[in-house]
Amino acid sequence: MVDLKRLRAAIAVAALVLATPSAVLGHGGEDHGAHAVAVAAPPPSSGHPRFAAEGDSFQAVLVPEDGRTVLYLADVDTNAPVLGAVIEAGAGDWQGLAQVGGAAGVYDLAWAPGPTGADVTLMVSAGGKDDLVLVTAVRPREATPAAPVTGETSFTWWKPDWSVIETIDQRILMAAGGAGALVMLVTTAVLVRRRWTSRTLVALFLLGGATSASAHGGEDHGAPPSPQPPAAPGAPIVMPKPTQFLLGVRTERIEAREAADTIRVVGRVVPDPSGYARVQPSQPARIVADPAFPIPVPGQAVTRGQVLAVLEPTLSMLEKGDKRAALYRVESELAITERDLARLETLGTLVPARQVETTRIRLDQLRKEKVQVGGIALGRELLMAPVDGLVTDVHVVPGEVVTPERVLVEIVNPSRLRVEAVIHDFTAARRISAATAATKLVPDQTFPLTLLGRSPKIDPADQGIHAIFQVAPAQAEFLSLGMPVDVFLATGTTHLRSAVPREAVTEAGGRQVVFVRTAPEVFEVRPIRINRTIGPLVEVADGVGPGDRVVTQGVEQIRAGR
Repeated sequence: MVDLKRLRAAIAVAALVLATPSAVLGHGGEDHGAHAVAVAAPPPSSGHPRFAAEGDSFQAVLVPEDGRTVLYLADVDTNAPVLGAVIEAGAGDWQGLAQVGGAAGVYDLAWAPGPTGADVTLMVSAGGKDDLVLVTAVRPREATPAAPVTGETSFTWWKPDWSVIETIDQRILMAAGGAGALVMLVTTAVLVRRRWTSRTLVALFLLGGATSASAHGGEDHGAPPSPQPPAAPGAPIVMPKPTQFLLGVRTERIEAREAADTIRVVGRVVPDPSGYARVQPSQPARIVADPAFPIPVPGQAVTRGQVLAVLEPTLSMLEKGDKRAALYRVESELAITERDLARLETLGTLVPARQVETTRIRLDQLRKEKVQVGGIALGRELLMAPVDGLVTDVHVVPGEVVTPERVLVEIVNPSRLRVEAVIHDFTAARRISAATAATKLVPDQTFPLTLLGRSPKIDPADQGIHAIFQVAPAQAEFLSLGMPVDVFLATGTTHLRSAVPREAVTEAGGRQVVFVRTAPEVFEVRPIRINRTIGPLVEVADGVGPGDRVVTQGVEQIRAGR
C-alpha cells in the first residue's frame, strides 16, 4: 500500500526540482564576449594626417609621409583626377615642382613639413586653367610610441563564436531537460514504493540539480553586429581621395539650366523596312532536308542570296500527269529538231541558210522550255535570303507542307532599327523637335532618336497618332526587335532653377536624398523635394541650390561606405 504522505512529499520535491532549470541549470546573464583578462593592448595608430583645400578650379589633398608629401589633385566641379598638371609648390623657404606619381591625379612633393607645420601654396596649371590653392597648417604625422617592455608576453586571445555554442547548448539543454523530467517522475514513483524518507528524496533531488547545474543557458555570448544605421541628414561622410579615385566618384555643379520640355509616351522597337525580310514560299510545297543547304537557326548571320530552305512543289496526280505529258512533248520535239538540224547542216549549200537558222532557233526555244517545265513544275524551289542580317525566327520543319501565306524565316539587320511611338496628345505631336528613348531593360542609358515622320490619321486600335523615329546605328546594337521603350518627346524649352541629373537622386530612410561634396574628402546627405522631372534632369525645389556639387557617379559606393 502506498503512503499518501510520502507520495505528496515526493511529488512536491520533484516539482521544486523541475522548476529550477531557469535558476539552477543556467548561470545566465554573463557576457562571454568580454573576458576579464589582462592583456597588453597595442597603442592606437595615428595614421597619416590629411590636409585638404579647394580653389576656383582644383582641389588638393596633401598626405605627409617620411621625407616627402603625396598630393592628390582633382577637378573642383567634376571630382575627376587631373592629369598632366604643372604644379609649382612653395612652403616657407622651400620651393619646387611636383612630380607625377604612379596613378592618375597623384603627384609627389620632395618636401616634408617640420615639427611646427607650414602653409603650402600650390600654383596649378592644367587643361587651360590656372588656379592658386592654399593648404594651411600642414603638419607631419605623429610618431607612434613604442610599446613598453615588461618582460611579459602579450597574447591575442581567440574569441569563439558564442552564438554557435549557445545554439548547441540550448538544444542539448532542451533535450536533457525533457529526459530529466521523465527520469525524475519515474524515480519518484520507485522511491515512494520503497518507502524512502522525504529528507532522503530532497537530498537526492538537490544532488541531481547540482550535478546538472553545469549546463548554462540564456547568457549573452556577444551580440551580433547590428546593421549599419542610415546616414543622418547633415552628417558628414568622410571618404579619402584615393578611395574616391579608385571608385570613380564624380560630382556635378548645380546651376540653372534650359531644358527641353518633354512628354513621355509609350513606344516599341520596330525594324527598318530596308533591313528586314519575311521569307515565304511562292506556292504550296513540301520542305525538303538537303544536307547541302542546312536550315538556319535563330541568331545566325546570313547574306543576301544565301539558300535558307529547299522546297518541293506539291501537285495533284492529275497536275503531275499534265506536267509530265508536257515535258514528254517538249522532249520529243527537241529530239526531232536536233535531228533536223544535223541533217540540214550535212546538206550544206543545198539547203537555204534561212531554214538552217530557223531550225537552230527552234532548238534553243525547246531546250529552254524543257528547263522551265522540269525545273519549276516538277523540280525543287530554293528559298533565298533577300537581305543581309541575323535570323530572328525560323518556322521550318523538314517534311512539312507549307502554303504561300506562311512565313518561314525572318531576317533583321540589327544596325537598322526604328522606334514607333503612340502619341495621344495631338497638339504636342505637331511640336516635336527632338526625342530620346529609354528602357528598363537597358538601364542607365538613353538613345537619341531622329523623327522620320508621323501619321496624319488616328489609329483605330489605340486611338493615337503613330510617329516613327530612327535609332542611330551605333546604339541600335543595344536594342532588340519588339523591345518596349519610353519615348521622351521634346516639345519646347523650359527654365530650371536648380537641376540635378536623375542618377544623382537616391533614397535613404524613405526620403529622396542626394550626396553633396562639402570638402575634398567630405560628403553630406541632403534630403530634397523634387518639383518635376524633365528628361534626364530633375528640378529640385528644396534641399540644394546653385553652386552645390552633387554626386552623380558612385552614389551607391558612398552609401555603402558611409
